[in-house]
Amino acid sequence: MKFTLLASVATALIGSSAVAKERLNFAYGFPVNSNVGKAVEAYKTAVEERSGGEIVVTGFPMTLLSTSESSAGVRDGLADVAFVLPPYHAAEYPTNLFLHELNPMLNLMKHPKGKEPLAYGGAMLEYTLTKCPECLDEYKAQNQVYTASGVTPLYGMLCKDTKVSNLDEIKGKRLRAGGAGFVRFAENFDAKAIRIPTSEAYEALDQGIIDCAMISIPELTNYNLYEVVTDITPGVPGGVFAGNSSANVNRDRWLAMDDATREAMLWGGATMSASATWLSYLDDADATAKARELGINFHEPAPEMVAAVQEYVKQDLANVAKLFKENYNVARADEITADFTPLLEKWYGLVDEVESFEDLRQVYWDEVLSKVDPATYAQ
Repeated sequence: MKFTLLASVATALIGSSAVAKERLNFAYGFPVNSNVGKAVEAYKTAVEERSGGEIVVTGFPMTLLSTSESSAGVRDGLADVAFVLPPYHAAEYPTNLFLHELNPMLNLMKHPKGKEPLAYGGAMLEYTLTKCPECLDEYKAQNQVYTASGVTPLYGMLCKDTKVSNLDEIKGKRLRAGGAGFVRFAENFDAKAIRIPTSEAYEALDQGIIDCAMISIPELTNYNLYEVVTDITPGVPGGVFAGNSSANVNRDRWLAMDDATREAMLWGGATMSASATWLSYLDDADATAKARELGINFHEPAPEMVAAVQEYVKQDLANVAKLFKENYNVARADEITADFTPLLEKWYGLVDEVESFEDLRQVYWDEVLSKVDPATYAQ
């Protein structure tokens, strides 16, 4: 009986191996129960189903490669697919980083509806894959193939025992700034930027090291900031984190695949992009609702503050273009900014009726990834 059972298991394993033409490992430097981890599971299922079981994907959360190691790791074949963060590697991905740095453009939308991150994710996909040969060349130079994006919710002002809803209130405030763009924002409004990681925001708020943290509202849940945050101003400073290349494929593996396999990987890219972005979108709504239930105060920015932020964004976009031309040799920075603006406007309309992950994936697929030719892309 024991021999029969073992023989049956062995036969099943052999049969499974015979069916799967590709076995891919997916490295990501986040917990398995994080939104990235959940998105990788959706990617795994989508690719396996699309390929009829011929591709099997195994996720490796926080083990095979860390976030800082993912770029070099997938380049060198330590992983077949990886969640890569171009902002960690400005020298290697300057044009891709520049596209991320355009994210404050979201503040210029005249009638925001809350779905701006969904639109930015689509615009990043479309521009990178169809209008930015430099972006793709940067990935090629790192032996990678780009297939997916991913965007966080809008950034807000999360404060302890104070509020920021007008220009007078922001002056002199000590603000957690996660990157150069946030430092520029704080300094422009006579506030003091303090560079600390999000993981230290709780302690910094609790001990009075900072007055407010410029982060997205779901971080309330991720770092239990409900215990220290008393006041929130959504949409200031605005913008999102869009520097996620959420499913970069090792180019050697990509070139060895047949067209049907690459098509399944592109469908996986649509899935990863939509899942990572949609899960964050849902978290934003859930965290906002919980914060209100707990009595945290929400403040709408005064009209003059909204106008001042928009004017600052216009100036900053021009300054960033100049910075990337001079320091990172992004020669087309002004052209990219001009081209990206109407593309983002188009995407506002495309995501307007999106009400689910499936809706968002279909839009990303129909508008962008289905139009990528697996026979020629990244060849």
